[in-house]
Amino acid sequence: MDQMKEAYERMGLPEDATKEQLDDRYTLLMRQTRSHQRREPDRAEEIEAEFSEITKAYKFILEEETRKSLEEMNQKRYGKYKKFAGTAEKTDHFFRYYKFHVLGGIALIGVLIYIVISIFNHQAEKERLASLPPVDLEVMFLGSYMNKDGGQDLTPIEDAILAQFPEWKRVTVTMNYVPPLDSNNPQDAAMLQKALLVLSTERPDLYIMDQTAYDWVGNQGMVRPLEAEVEGVWKDLLTPEQLVKGTNEEDGSEHVYAVDILGSTMSEELPVLKKDMFAGIREGTERDANAQLFIKQYLESSK
Repeated sequence: MDQMKEAYERMGLPEDATKEQLDDRYTLLMRQTRSHQRREPDRAEEIEAEFSEITKAYKFILEEETRKSLEEMNQKRYGKYKKFAGTAEKTDHFFRYYKFHVLGGIALIGVLIYIVISIFNHQAEKERLASLPPVDLEVMFLGSYMNKDGGQDLTPIEDAILAQFPEWKRVTVTMNYVPPLDSNNPQDAAMLQKALLVLSTERPDLYIMDQTAYDWVGNQGMVRPLEAEVEGVWKDLLTPEQLVKGTNEEDGSEHVYAVDILGSTMSEELPVLKKDMFAGIREGTERDANAQLFIKQYLESSK
């Protein structure tokens, strides 16, 4: 079977599906996967393996569409040569190559050096990670969050959380940017696609979301309902305004999927530029207790 046809069949779509239909279908399948894992925890790994095949099909279609776009661009560029288009393209590439072959040789040497250095760095990083204590909590900031210094190093955020929880030895933090959902900017569409792929492959224990991110994935099975905690150990720490609710798309029932911790004094200690902080716990995480503890202490320090 043709690989492209097989990929579309795995996605449950016709081959003439639009990019928007493809993205919507992938989002739906991801939501259904999380729901199935919640209903059948004993088959969670099997279900995840099946979804990984869907992700492969999704990425393959995207890559093929990109390749086709490049071919169309070349056709527009060299199509005027008609039957000599292929020759014109090869000739153009030939002169480009020899014009820059010296620079290409230098670049190749640079790449080889980079590869050698990367191998050593990768080995050193493996040894460094092996020497570290186990992770106590993995946190993903999902939305339009940024370091206060504008940099990419997330270590200061990790250190700030460790200072708040001295009994913990290691915390990892990632940031996953979610652009405005109503944007018509192609770059925002690409960023949303990237965010979706990150969500399908990474498994943090705790999501801290802004309003845009929550509206996008908050009730799609990524985070679990929090009624037990809201009616239990957190009951005296919350106001109704802090409850972030959503509707289960399977049965229409309403649940609390996150709580607002922006008013916490502990949130001010994090070197993060933020406008919302909705904290939700990933469905099925093995560090659920630590995720609960994080939220509880932030609620206890609320103004």
